[in-house]
Amino acid sequence: MIQPGIEDAIKKIVRSTLNLPEGEIESSTNLRDLPGVESIKILRIVASLEKKFDVRLDDQVVFRVSTIEELASAVSKLVEERQTP
Repeated sequence: MIQPGIEDAIKKIVRSTLNLPEGEIESSTNLRDLPGVESIKILRIVASLEKKFDVRLDDQVVFRVSTIEELASAVSKLVEERQTP
């Protein structure tokens, strides 16, 4: 289950990094299909997520996920693991 706020935060970071207007991104949006996506921008998005949520996204996870929802699920899982004693 995706923790509240994570998906919205990811959408905001993606919109900001790619200079996209509000509402351009849905949960099912494929990250690599968005206008202006380049590998360096994906890395910037990942770095922003890692900093915001204090997690470390494994490279394999980054290359495996394709949608906002999948990315939110991966980040949420890491946040939960960090919070569990």
